[in-house]
Amino acid sequence: MGLFGGKIDSKQGAPKETASPKEQPVSVPRSTSSAPTVFGKDAVVKGDLTSDADMLIEGRVEGRINGGKEVIIGESGDVEALVRAQVVTVRGKVKGDCEAEKKVEIAATGTVFGNISAPAIVVAEGATFRGASKMTSPVSPVTLATPSSVTKSPATKRTSSMPPSETS
Repeated sequence: MGLFGGKIDSKQGAPKETASPKEQPVSVPRSTSSAPTVFGKDAVVKGDLTSDADMLIEGRVEGRINGGKEVIIGESGDVEALVRAQVVTVRGKVKGDCEAEKKVEIAATGTVFGNISAPAIVVAEGATFRGASKMTSPVSPVTLATPSSVTKSPATKRTSSMPPSETS
C-alpha cells in the first residue's frame, strides 16, 4: 500500500489512483520549485500568509493570502481574507475578494462572497458567488511608442467633389 492508501504499481513504484466513482480525487497544487504549503483542517491562522510556493488551505484563515502560482481553498477551507495568486481555485468558502493574474475558478462545492478579478473566471454549476466580477487583461509586457518613433503626417488640403455653385 502506498502513500495515502494508494496501491503501488510494482513496475514503476508509483501509487495508483484508486478513487471510487462517488469520490473525486483532490488535486494538490504542483510546483517545480518546491512542495506546496498545506494548511490542514485543524489549522487556524489569523494574519497574513505569504508564500512563493503553491498553497492548499483546508483550515481557517482570517487576514490576507498572497500565494505564488496557485492557491487552492479546499472543500473544508473557510477563509475570510483577500486572496491573491496567479491562479485561485475555491472549493470551500471564501468571504473576501479573489484576485488572480491568470484565473479564478469556483468549483461546484465552492462559495465566494466577495469580488473576483482575473483575465479568466470560471464558475461551475452548483457554485455560489455573490459579488462583482471584473475580467482583466492578461499580464503582458507593454511596448510604448517613443516620441521620436511617431511621425507626423503632412496636412492635407481638403477638396470638394461638388461643382462650384453658379451665381445669377
